[in-house]
Amino acid sequence: MKTKSFARISKAIAVAVILFVSFSACKKNKDKDPVDLKKKAHVMFSGAQEVPANTSTGTGMGDVVFNPDTKTITYSFTWQLGSTVATTTNMHFHGAEDGSDTKSSVVVIGITGFTTASSGSMSGETRVLTDAEISQLLAGKWYLNVHSSTIPGGELRGNIKF
Repeated sequence: MKTKSFARISKAIAVAVILFVSFSACKKNKDKDPVDLKKKAHVMFSGAQEVPANTSTGTGMGDVVFNPDTKTITYSFTWQLGSTVATTTNMHFHGAEDGSDTKSSVVVIGITGFTTASSGSMSGETRVLTDAEISQLLAGKWYLNVHSSTIPGGELRGNIKF
């Protein structure tokens, strides 16, 4: 009897040691892959998001990615103004400490190189953001804005939410 009990205990200990060694050998990666640290948002543009809202039938959509390593935003989006005879006159990132979906905020970063046509696509990377700007961006206090010749104050807005 003692031999069978000893054999069972020995097997149990051997299994426990194997499991311990196996799990110990697994590398626990405390440093996340940099790709996992990036914040990504899909942004939809409309006149209804403008403050005050407008009746533009224009639309747009795109992606915004914040990279905490470089402290920059990469962006890629398309837009179509509500009128095919309208021209695109300006676009930028807006934000503020007290920014929200229901408030207009100051221009933080202008976007250059866009087409002045009534529709187009744009991609690029911003300058390095300050710590205060990063806090605002991650808190959902920033948006993208497209201005047009028919609605100079801003025809399309896309709120950035990660």
